[in-house]
Amino acid sequence: MGAGISGLAAAFRLQRAGLDVAVLEARDRVGGRTWRFRVGGVPFDAGGEVLDHDHSALLGLAEEVGLAVVEHAGWPSELGPDLDGDDRALYEAFDAEVARLAARVDPERPEELEGAWELDRQTLAGWLAERGASPVVLAAAETWISSSTSTVSTTEMSLLAYATKLAAGAAPTGLRLRLAGGPSALSERLAGELAGRVRLTVPVAALDQGEDGVDVRLVDGERLRARDVVLAMPLTLQRELRFAPPLPEHRLRALAEATYGSARKEAALFAEPPMLAAPTVTSEGVVYVSDEDPRMLVRFAGAGAASRRLDFAAFAGVSPTSTASVDWTAERWSRGSYLILGPGHLTTWARRLGEPHGRIHFAGAERSALRSYMEGAARGGLDAAVEILAASG
Repeated sequence: MGAGISGLAAAFRLQRAGLDVAVLEARDRVGGRTWRFRVGGVPFDAGGEVLDHDHSALLGLAEEVGLAVVEHAGWPSELGPDLDGDDRALYEAFDAEVARLAARVDPERPEELEGAWELDRQTLAGWLAERGASPVVLAAAETWISSSTSTVSTTEMSLLAYATKLAAGAAPTGLRLRLAGGPSALSERLAGELAGRVRLTVPVAALDQGEDGVDVRLVDGERLRARDVVLAMPLTLQRELRFAPPLPEHRLRALAEATYGSARKEAALFAEPPMLAAPTVTSEGVVYVSDEDPRMLVRFAGAGAASRRLDFAAFAGVSPTSTASVDWTAERWSRGSYLILGPGHLTTWARRLGEPHGRIHFAGAERSALRSYMEGAARGGLDAAVEILAASG
């Protein structure tokens, strides 16, 4: 269930293995948190946009369905907060500590790292504060980590989880690759390969399973029967489902505690292409120039900055001809950005999110160590498919 990259990847792999599949999607489109539409006639990726050379699951799927991958220049590597003296030294020490942890931790078994329990309960802001961080340093961390990428305040982010995501391959070679037609094109190609097996606007209400299968109950009362179910929905939506038998304790705790960040993505088209030499990172998020002509200004804002729209006219000094704004926190079938682990989550329930519940197999980026990346979604879907195929012999 779920026709984002993860659910479609699972169905695609299972169908290739000879199984009969059906994909149920609550939205009226495929793609999930990847979504391309036009702003003043120009394509705009309102969700996921770029990937890395080491994002092998995404690149492999793109190759299988014949979707081209193109490379662009990427962002300057020297981007970072403008700090001086002791403030700069402390922020560099913070970066070094995260890198040291990432080099030591096994992203598939983070709980085995010495001191994992304590590190998981330490927040990013807490680590800085314990070392005497000034308000300037704490604000810089909020801007560069929360507002510009991670969508949750640094006061709520686990230090170990943050390092584990880097260890899992967040973006080791830089986010320089784009899929032709945007990431939603990959979802559309995968859906096309499924030969009409994708059903849209069919929200699911409940999953009742027995020894030989699962009854899938739709909101409109329709019932479907499946031998196995792949659940590729964010935890924010799994909270609305009824499960019989009830979920195990670790998943119930995950549903109660999981934090999905706030995220907004916006675009503005101008009569003259905007001039912006490099991405501008402020407390309002990151603003950059799109990679395709005619170029737009694009803004990504996370955490507290996501509650506000950007005044593009004031930012650029001229009024745009067209604008668009997508608040993923308010989007009905997402209810937030992506799963960001808080203190204590990784070493308790988060590392178990891939465990099946009988014949219900969990996909999504939540299953992967790359929980806030499209690559994590692809890995989660493919891993769920492997799990089902292994169980079926």
